[in-house]
Amino acid sequence: MSLRWRLTLYSALVSTVIVLLSALLIFISLRSSLNAGLDASLREGATVAATQLAGDAGSPIGGDAAGAHVQGQLPGFTALRVYSPSGGLVDQLGVARTRAPLQAGYVTVGVERTFTLRLPAGGWVQATRSEAELRTTLSRSVRFLTLGLLPLLLFGVVAGYLLADRALRPVDEVARLAASIAASGRYGERLPPVPGQDEMARLTSTVNAMLERLGSTIEREKAFALAAAHELRTPLTVLQGRADLSLERPRSPEQYVSSLRTVRESAAEMLGAIESLLALARSNGQTRLQPVDLAEVITQVVAAQWPAASARGQRIHLVPLSVVVLADAGALELAVSNLLRNALTYGRDGGEVWVETAHTGTGARVEVRDDGPGLLPADLERVVQPFQRGRDQQAVRGAGLGLALVSAVAEQHGAAFTLGTRPGGGLVACLTFPPVRAAMNIQAR
Repeated sequence: MSLRWRLTLYSALVSTVIVLLSALLIFISLRSSLNAGLDASLREGATVAATQLAGDAGSPIGGDAAGAHVQGQLPGFTALRVYSPSGGLVDQLGVARTRAPLQAGYVTVGVERTFTLRLPAGGWVQATRSEAELRTTLSRSVRFLTLGLLPLLLFGVVAGYLLADRALRPVDEVARLAASIAASGRYGERLPPVPGQDEMARLTSTVNAMLERLGSTIEREKAFALAAAHELRTPLTVLQGRADLSLERPRSPEQYVSSLRTVRESAAEMLGAIESLLALARSNGQTRLQPVDLAEVITQVVAAQWPAASARGQRIHLVPLSVVVLADAGALELAVSNLLRNALTYGRDGGEVWVETAHTGTGARVEVRDDGPGLLPADLERVVQPFQRGRDQQAVRGAGLGLALVSAVAEQHGAAFTLGTRPGGGLVACLTFPPVRAAMNIQAR
């Protein structure tokens, strides 16, 4: 059963309950009103008779002009009976089919309602009236309410279906658009905006925002794949060209050794690019955050990079202030290692590099600085994209994935990654981590 019909049936059920309760309340109110009117008329008739008797049960009220006068004052067709103090019937006006007990108040016997009034002299006056008219009115009301219930229920079903159809129309648009995108692959399509601020408007805007995000992600992935193919094609072309050149004719052992060295360098470059691509892909997955001391991380990274720095005569200044953050230790070590490797690679020979940790008041940061040529201000945002390098760094071999990987790790941890230039020259790379409580909220999401 479709959602439209389920909503229609639910609304019809609710409407039925409401209509039945309303009809019941109307019936109860009508019956109470009619009974109250009947009781009031009986009390009025008994009071009129008692006034005519002036408290004397022995005075006649029927059979003469006085009886006609009393009859004219009675509401509707009311029968009166007068009893002596001993309970004997003294007089009557009109005919009552039943006899009610001599007890003050109201009583119903058969289809007649009787009100008994005690006279001051000790006698009794009874006013009796048939309930047939009242019951006939109630029966007609029940038939009217019953017959009127069916059109109301039918109207409720039709109105419920129309409302459900109108409410679910944007959902149908979402389903049709999703089916169209799935069939054609045209992720650039969008839903027509729904005016207002209701749930359907929010659904439409949310789906459009999701499609926009998916579209940008797909375009970014396509550009990433093209750039990766281009970067990997270069060392593969070198490998193929060197192999073809070596196989073109017999070579000397020295020439074969030179070709193999070129092959090894190209293979190492390609392997480094592939490993960076794998690390970048893994950085988009979920991580388990745990307390990590930033001082231990940067100490291990500096120890691993110390030989490469010594080979170029570079000095690393380490300031390992103990600061604990919630992070993935492996991913964090990889990010800091890329920052330090970037500073050593693009820094000047014999230059200096500073690696330090510090408190930020509420969080913590890792900062890596060098005294190299740095980057142009226009390149600071671009180089964090995959396969992007500074305009004056194109001659340096590399895939251009290091800073992109650092940016991905920062996003994974809810941290901020910024690049800047030193006043004296060089690049400043900073990873700023949120407080531990905020990091726990990031992990929970």
